[in-house]
Amino acid sequence: MTDEILVGVDCGTTSIKALAVSLSGEVLASASRTTPWRHHGPNSDADPRDLADTAIAVCAEAAEQVGRAVTVRGIGVTGIAEAGVLLDRQGEPCAPTLAWFDPRGDAGPIKEVVSRRDFQRATGRRLNSKPSFSKIVWLQRNIPSASSAVRHLCVAEWIVRAMGGEEVSEASLTSRTGLMELATREPWSVANEVVGDFLPRRRVWAGEDAGRTGAAVPDVLRGAVLSVAGLDHQAAMLVLGAAREGALLDSIGTAEALIRTLRPVSVDDVERLTDHDIDVDWSVVPDHQILIAGRVTGLTLERLSAMLGATDRQTRRALGEAAMATDRDENSPRLVDIGNHAVSLVGITDGISPALVWRCAVEDLTEYSGASLDLMSEIAGPPASAVLVGGWSRNPMVAHAKRAQLGDYATSDLQEPGALGAAFLSGVAAGMLARPAPDGLPVWR
Repeated sequence: MTDEILVGVDCGTTSIKALAVSLSGEVLASASRTTPWRHHGPNSDADPRDLADTAIAVCAEAAEQVGRAVTVRGIGVTGIAEAGVLLDRQGEPCAPTLAWFDPRGDAGPIKEVVSRRDFQRATGRRLNSKPSFSKIVWLQRNIPSASSAVRHLCVAEWIVRAMGGEEVSEASLTSRTGLMELATREPWSVANEVVGDFLPRRRVWAGEDAGRTGAAVPDVLRGAVLSVAGLDHQAAMLVLGAAREGALLDSIGTAEALIRTLRPVSVDDVERLTDHDIDVDWSVVPDHQILIAGRVTGLTLERLSAMLGATDRQTRRALGEAAMATDRDENSPRLVDIGNHAVSLVGITDGISPALVWRCAVEDLTEYSGASLDLMSEIAGPPASAVLVGGWSRNPMVAHAKRAQLGDYATSDLQEPGALGAAFLSGVAAGMLARPAPDGLPVWR
């Protein structure tokens, strides 16, 4: 006799993690390896085969570490967006995978055929180097082998394909490529004109059956139902109970992600939101969209805490506690020019303490993210509940500021919620777990 388990994989920016999970939701084992980026100054890319091989290895390791005979019934893969894989007619990778944060995306040729406004209204995001569309343009112009490409898969879609699954276009990931028209979920004609019609013909929601594992995986993984589990933040939202209308997820790690789930919005609202750097994507919840704002809150806090000499969890906690005991007035320091690459701190005078600097920084960054929350509330209505997660949520000063901003929020001690959400969705694909209702919570056996 063997135990039936599910495996969830989260292909993240820093590492690729896998969880072996029982049908009751108990985490039985885990495995992790560093995401195999190759760094070249500011540029980062990966060999698509290395990405797939690493994901397969951590899946097998997690299953084998359960310590008893198991049958893997489902494997779900979630992960980063924008980064993708170009395949040739034989289904083989024909170019490197550019990291989502790689600056080499080339938006120039796209701007020649479509306006900024029309791009935002069609795709639900801003036109810059980040979307897969821009990255494909750069690859076609700079990597000769990319000219043989006939298909583009997001990283999680590629890992499913490499394990033996089908080529599918999952809604929440494809939303972030710039290759799909948001309103229709069809290939966007402008993208087809500029780079080619690269989207898989089969369009799915996260948690749909995408085939079975084959000979490319170790024996312990053979025969499992495969599923693309969507964008990593969204897979996490599902098991955190935040992928519902009226709920807010505030995930504050190195980046801060603010996410609301709602019914599809109008094209005019898409334009308004993207003008304020809030993306509109399809959700892992069928027939729903999300509003997602990515802010540099955590990255800025990391930079400032290092400047103040607080470089580990203990000293950062002490700094947060000291900040709560300080008072701020109109003459206190403040942050200005908050950006990805730098931030400016002004108003440093005699007697300014590290604790006061920390209080001011946290409050200013909270106010900065609050502008996005206010616009989301205008579109989706005020949130009825909020879930706050991520490493910085445990800093006393951050928690205090967020309580003032969000009210009584929930927290979670779940480890690797993205991988856990992927495992849950693989159980849905395998017919062993039920997909939650749009206003419901996931239920394990």
